[in-house]
Formats: sequence, structure tokens, C-alpha cells
Amino acid sequence: MELATDRIATARPRYRAGTAQMREIVMGAQDNLTNVLAVVLGVAIGSGEVATVALAGLAAGLAEAISMGGVLYTSTKAERDLARCTGAPFTKRPVTAGTTTFVAALVAALVPLAPFAFLPLRAAMAAAAVLSIGALFGVGSWTGGITGDRWWRSGARFVVIGGLAASAAVLVGALLGTGGPA
Repeated sequence: MELATDRIATARPRYRAGTAQMREIVMGAQDNLTNVLAVVLGVAIGSGEVATVALAGLAAGLAEAISMGGVLYTSTKAERDLARCTGAPFTKRPVTAGTTTFVAALVAALVPLAPFAFLPLRAAMAAAAVLSIGALFGVGSWTGGITGDRWWRSGARFVVIGGLAASAAVLVGALLGTGGPA
């Protein structure tokens, strides 16, 4: 009888572009896709105003990209410094980790935000949700393909996490909103 852990241990992950920075890309992209989608949907439902949605989404996306990049920089630096103190090997560069996460988060923020620049509110909400779900599934599938996990399972996991966060924000917007036309 083969256990699931045996399959994972013996699976041969395929090398793909970005694997050296997979952690940083996943953290930045998944986090900002999820956060900005939740912000724009929650604010859209709560306010019903495209300008307010755009402002909130842009502010959240930029702040999150800077925050995530800074967090990855400081956490990678702390790991490196600890490794130096203990004599353990460590190869990651804090600046590279921070920059990679910042760029991934910034690009990811544009996915749920872009429809609000071109579409009316309700259409933009639907487009933001569809594009973000597709992007979350894509990042999850890419991750699964690298790690040896089933690509579709990994993609679905990312979608469920993003969907839960977006649903929570939608609920907050519906319950506490100002009663705008959304």
C-alpha cells in the first residue's frame, strides 16, 4: 500500500522558470491577488462607487506590495543572519527576496483592479472575480507543477483560499455598506 507521502517524496518536480524564487512569487502573488480582490469587491458592494473602489484597491495593492516586499526582505535577512551565527549554509539574498515579492505582489494587484478602470461597476466586479480566480488557479497550478503536487489540486487550493477571503469581504461590504447602487 502506497501512502500519499510516499508519492510526494518520490515525485520528480519539473524545473520551471522562477523555481528559485517560488516562495517569494507565491507569497506576493497569492497574497495580493486575494487581498486586492477582497478589497475591491467589498468596497464595491459597500459603496457602489467606482472611484472609491479604484482608490481603495490601488491603496491596498500598493501598500501590500511594499509591505510584503519589506517582510520578505527582513525575514530573509533574519534567516541569513541566524545561519551565519550557527554556521549553517544559506544562499538566499534578502534584497532579491524582497524585490521579487514586491514585483509579484504589484503585478498581482493589477489583476482584480484593472477591470474597474474600463468597465461599469457590476461588470468590473464580475471581471475582477473571474480574472482573479483564473490568476489564483494559474499560480497554484504552476506551484503544483514544480512541487510534484497535482497541478489542478494546487490550483483549486489557491482558489478556495482566495474565494474565502473575497467572500468575507463581500459579506462585510453587504452588511456594513453605505447602500450604494452596487
